[in-house]
Amino acid sequence: MTHKKFKHIKTVEDISEYELKTNGLRVLFKHVANTGVVTTNITYLVGARDESVGETGVAHMLEHMLFKPTKQDKKNKQEAGAMKFEREVGAILNANTWKDRTTYYFSYGKEHFSRVLKLEAERMRDVLLTDSEFQPERTNVLSEFDMYNGEPEFALSVAMVATAFHSHPYGHETIGFREDIERYTTEKLQRFYNHYYRPNNATLMVVGDVDLKSALDEIAKAFADLEAEPGVKIRPEVVEPKQEGLRRVEIVRSGTKNILALGIKHEGFPTAGWFETMLALKLLAGGADSLLQKALVDTGLASSVSYTQEPTKDNNLAILFINLSGKIKHEEMEQKVLEIISQIKDDWLKKHLKTVITRAINSELFSRDSSLDIVAELTEYVASGDWSAYFATEKILKGITTNKIKKRLEHMWTESNLTIGIYKSK
Repeated sequence: MTHKKFKHIKTVEDISEYELKTNGLRVLFKHVANTGVVTTNITYLVGARDESVGETGVAHMLEHMLFKPTKQDKKNKQEAGAMKFEREVGAILNANTWKDRTTYYFSYGKEHFSRVLKLEAERMRDVLLTDSEFQPERTNVLSEFDMYNGEPEFALSVAMVATAFHSHPYGHETIGFREDIERYTTEKLQRFYNHYYRPNNATLMVVGDVDLKSALDEIAKAFADLEAEPGVKIRPEVVEPKQEGLRRVEIVRSGTKNILALGIKHEGFPTAGWFETMLALKLLAGGADSLLQKALVDTGLASSVSYTQEPTKDNNLAILFINLSGKIKHEEMEQKVLEIISQIKDDWLKKHLKTVITRAINSELFSRDSSLDIVAELTEYVASGDWSAYFATEKILKGITTNKIKKRLEHMWTESNLTIGIYKSK
């Protein structure tokens, strides 16, 4: 379809991309008929990777502030428009910040479509970053930090990424360091907001029961007059220096938990290497049938095994966590885990890989049933730089062979790829 205010970029399967000519806002549209529901999601290409030294976590702090009143709300002498909308309509809305992006979503009855677009356009440029709104919210974020930091796995992951990355901003967690949060000012927030919260740094997704022409008409009405920021398109490329050996970090706290964590550097999302790493981790620690569950938990050597892996644009660190049961020391567990992995048999790998791939594909297909799940997944593809790769996931998974996983497992545990973390209780 052509539209005088939009440039059609491309259509892949049932999703079309458009660009608003006046300011570069990108739009992804998917029609889901006869549901009466629309989900809108706006993703800004700004996250923890875009923060300066001494200002870690500011992207997350700003996410909180976008639920505060705008200039229009103040003029109308009302509470923040987004919160008023939620209270009046009962819509689903929320937001989250990650390494490469920040995203805000609404899911609601289709009759509220134009109202939601107006709210998002106002929040893009007109949030009031005043001390009266900011100071209490910073206290909330500090409490959030303390809650997370009290968790041994989180504290250990913070230390591990800081050890694993010497240059790349993935070396700090999205919430930032407490010392930086304490020193935020409204001036810092305003500078960050003015630069990154621009239409040409955003992708608006519309998934649901609204036709394309109506959607584009309403989007143009709400966003066309907002100003672009040319400088925001220049996002520095950071290449992490080559790791030349095993890296280690240790945390000692009062308590009862003892954890061994193995951090593995892997390719960015959504490359085949990222998915190979995902499948390898599922084979090792992805449930009751996984290798380390049976070898460590079922035998009483560990109380649990788990892993984390983030869908980030650049190479990142996945972490395998092993909670020790008290019958084994950290050093012994490290040796045992690496020995177990090195002795994986081809027939075991072939047998279990097929099941893991089938489960991953089914999970992927199930996550594409609801508009909320669709925009949540699309967000990560937008942040990676190619939303159309969303449609290649199943093909990538089906193309991963036993031999590829075998080579992936060998690569994952080389010393130049590893960061080992130890959490000790005293």
